[in-house]
Amino acid sequence: MTRAGIDKLASVAAAAAVLCALAALGERTPPPAPPIEPAVRIPVAPLGYKPPGAFYLTYRLSSAALGFFDDDHLLFTFHIGGLLQRVPDDPADDDDQQIRAVVLNVTTGKAEQQTEWRMHDRSQYLWPYKDGKFLVRVRDSLFVTDASLTLEPYLTFSSGLRVIQVSPDRKMLAVETNYPIKLHSEAAEPQAPRMGQPIKVMILPLGSKTPIAESEGQNASLLPLMGDGLLDTMEGRLQASWVMRDVPFRGDPKIVGEVKSSCQPSVEPVSAKVALMVGCYLDGDDRPVSAFSMDGAELWRDRWQNRYVWGWFDTAENGSRFAYESVAVSRPISTFDALYPEDITGQIVGVYDTESGKLVLVKDVSPVLTAGQNAALSRDGTRFAVLRNGAIEVYDLPPVEPPRQKAPEVVAKKKK
Repeated sequence: MTRAGIDKLASVAAAAAVLCALAALGERTPPPAPPIEPAVRIPVAPLGYKPPGAFYLTYRLSSAALGFFDDDHLLFTFHIGGLLQRVPDDPADDDDQQIRAVVLNVTTGKAEQQTEWRMHDRSQYLWPYKDGKFLVRVRDSLFVTDASLTLEPYLTFSSGLRVIQVSPDRKMLAVETNYPIKLHSEAAEPQAPRMGQPIKVMILPLGSKTPIAESEGQNASLLPLMGDGLLDTMEGRLQASWVMRDVPFRGDPKIVGEVKSSCQPSVEPVSAKVALMVGCYLDGDDRPVSAFSMDGAELWRDRWQNRYVWGWFDTAENGSRFAYESVAVSRPISTFDALYPEDITGQIVGVYDTESGKLVLVKDVSPVLTAGQNAALSRDGTRFAVLRNGAIEVYDLPPVEPPRQKAPEVVAKKKK
């Protein structure tokens, strides 16, 4: 897609964008309602933000991220251009970038704090942490930061840090690294990952430096974190059925959901008690979505169109809401189809009430950032921020809708 094409996306009428987005996010489209206007718009150009070029669309590189410290303060981090001074002894495969971090006051729209961080690659560098803080990755080290933007050392790994997961309730942390591994409280010399190198997975209470579970293997094995355990999927007893299991760190696994699917569905925790089973989109089929609570109840179902790919989730810390963002493409594709820049036509994000599945708000997003993180929910789910049309728009959301009560089953009595 050309630069002009991306700019054209931003100029599409808001009403048309919302209608298209509602249709894209599923069949459970709510009746028309008055649009929610942003409580505040904070222009991002004065902060130094410039949208990435179309060349980067399909690379899914992390170049920006949004998050809430609290209801009234946002963290906005983004790539800034310019020459970087060479660092002695940097590995040859480093791909450095300078990230500007800004604390924004939502009430005034003003920047209250600002700094710059040097990252050594283009992978994800920011995750939510507990108590309104954030986890920051710099190469193979993890730091914790608050509204002061000071990077406090947390963990450093002596081998390549590959994948990081933080549970929706911000209580657990999972990391996947190359093996062998050692934990340090201070910086260590990085070791470049090697092809075919075994991996190690560790799970820690967020903030702790002592793992409560560890595993080793030859392939990536990081599973979704849920409450005090993990979630996995396995084939059910019926043909073309799959079950989701809650696998606690202590105790026996239990089945909490089952769906029909022609291929293995993915699992996405969206709170400490609710997870989605999302079907695959082979042969151009739409993806079935089912929400299950950990007590085994199916809360709601939906279908998400196959023209919307590369999904990314953000969750409220209290579990009340989640945001689902996806990239719009010009043609139905399957999991294995190649995707080119000219196929991408936009990006949308929808905010859902977790337990009822109600679609609360839908917005088109610009610029298109295929790595996600350009939208965020506040910790209590009452506010939503999105990078859109040259500004960060902040929305006050309506109260969470309670779960729908299932209609009582009607049993036909036999006549005597």
